[in-house]
Amino acid sequence: MFAEFLQSSPERETPAKGRDASPAPSGLLRKILSNWLAKRAVRHKAPAPAPRERAVEEDAPPRIIIDLTDVVCHAIWHDACAGIPRVQLEIARALLARNPVAQALGWHRNKWSDLGPLILAADGDVDRIFALLKETFCDIRWNAKGALLLLRRRRRNLNIERYAEAPDLRPQDALFIGGAFWLNREIVNLCKDAAGKGANLIVLFHDLIPLAMPSFTGHDFAREYREMLSLPAHFVVTTEQTRSELKRARRRIDGWGGRISSSVTPLADEFPGSARNETAGAAPPRLAALAVQGFALCVGTIEIRKNHFLLMTAWEELAAERGGDMPKLVIAGRRGWKAQATLNRIDALEPDGAICFIEAPSDDELRWLYAACSFTVFPSLFEGWGLPVGESFWFGKPCAASNAQSIGPVARDLCAAFSPHHLDDMKSAIRRLLDADQRAAFQRRIEAAPLRQWSEFAAEIEALIAERRPMSDPLLLRESEDSPAAKAA
Repeated sequence: MFAEFLQSSPERETPAKGRDASPAPSGLLRKILSNWLAKRAVRHKAPAPAPRERAVEEDAPPRIIIDLTDVVCHAIWHDACAGIPRVQLEIARALLARNPVAQALGWHRNKWSDLGPLILAADGDVDRIFALLKETFCDIRWNAKGALLLLRRRRRNLNIERYAEAPDLRPQDALFIGGAFWLNREIVNLCKDAAGKGANLIVLFHDLIPLAMPSFTGHDFAREYREMLSLPAHFVVTTEQTRSELKRARRRIDGWGGRISSSVTPLADEFPGSARNETAGAAPPRLAALAVQGFALCVGTIEIRKNHFLLMTAWEELAAERGGDMPKLVIAGRRGWKAQATLNRIDALEPDGAICFIEAPSDDELRWLYAACSFTVFPSLFEGWGLPVGESFWFGKPCAASNAQSIGPVARDLCAAFSPHHLDDMKSAIRRLLDADQRAAFQRRIEAAPLRQWSEFAAEIEALIAERRPMSDPLLLRESEDSPAAKAA
C-alpha cells in the first residue's frame, strides 16, 4: 500500500530531470558562504523567551500537529486522491473539526504552511480538500491547467500562513505522522526534534515494505524507515502482521529492539462520499461503453507487487475456456513501477478484448465502477492492508482476494481467497464468483457484516493521541545492518 507513493515523490531533494545539478562551490567560496550564513543566522535568531514567557508556554494547552507534507506533494502531481493521502485527510479533517488546538502543516518550497484554513474551507469534503491543495500548491508554470488554477487561487484568496522554521514543539504537544515521511528530510528532522523535546510522537506505519520486501519498491527508503523506527515514539500499525514486522525491524537496528510501544488500528472499508451499497447512476463519459455489459473490476496501481500480469493470464485463459460467457475485466489504476511487461501487455489490449484498462480513474469514475461491477479481484503479492477489498464490500460486491500478507484482516471470511502465486488457484476463486448462486451467497454475508467507517478510524487515532501512551525505547542507529548482531536478529 505504501508503495503506491513511491512514484509520487518528484519533490525529493534531487535535481530536476534533464537539468544539471549546480556545481559545488570552491573551498574559499564555501568558507565565505558558511561565515555569512552563520552571521545571518545569529542576526535573525529569535530572542530567547523571558522566564515568565517560558512559564506561560509550559502552562499553555497541548497542541496536536498533523504533518501532511506527502499529501501536498501527491496533490501537486496527481489529479485523484489515492488511498494513503485519503486516510490522512480523513484524520486531519476529523481532528480539526473536533479539536481547536489541532494544526495541520505541510512542507513545500522550503517553508511550512498552515493548512487549517484550507481544510476548513472545504467543509469536511476530502475530495474538495485535495482539489484545494492542488490549486494552492501546484506550480502553474508546469501544469496544463495553470491559468485555471491561478484564477481559482485568486478567487478563493485563502489565507495560508507560511513559516520558514518548523513549529517549536513542547513536551505537552503531540506530533502525528500518518503518511510517506520518507519523501522529505524535513519530516524526519521534525520527528527527531519532537522526540528530543519529549513531545508525544505518534507514527502510523501502513506497511514496512521498504524493509520487509525492498524489491517491490521504486526507490530505496530503508534508511528513512530505520531512522523513524529508532525514535522514542508510539507506533500505530493496521494489522498484527505489520506489528510483527515492526518488531523484527527494530531488532535488526541494534540487535535488541528495546521496549516497543505500539497499537493496532484497522483502516476502514468505507468509500468516502458514498452510502453503503450505493447503486450505479449514469456512467461517466469515459465509461459509457461499460454500462451496457457486465464486468469485473481490479483496482490498483500497475506495479510489480500488485500481480496484474498473472491476473491477466488467468482472465484470458478463463475467457478462452468459457467463450462468450466471460465478463470483461476492467483494470483501473495509475501506471507504476517495475511492471514494464504488464504495461506492455496493457498497451497491446484490443478494444473488444476480454480486458480493458482505465488509467488514473477519478473518484467519480471509481465510485461508478465499484457500484456497477459484478465482483472485484485483488491479486496482490504483498499488502499493508488492501483498501480495494474493503471498498468492494462497501458497495456490496464480492471479491476474489489474495491470501497474502495482511489482506486477511480486511478480507475476513467475505472473500473467495486464493494464493497469488498459483494461476490455477486464482482461476478457481474467480470461477466461484462467476457462478451467480455463489456470488449471491457472498453478497448476503457482506450485507450482514459490520463495515468500518473512516470516522471510527479517526476517532481511535485521536484517542491514541490524547492517551499519551509510553514511548518506545530509542535505539542507536547503525550505518549498516551487516553486523553479526543485526544478522542474528
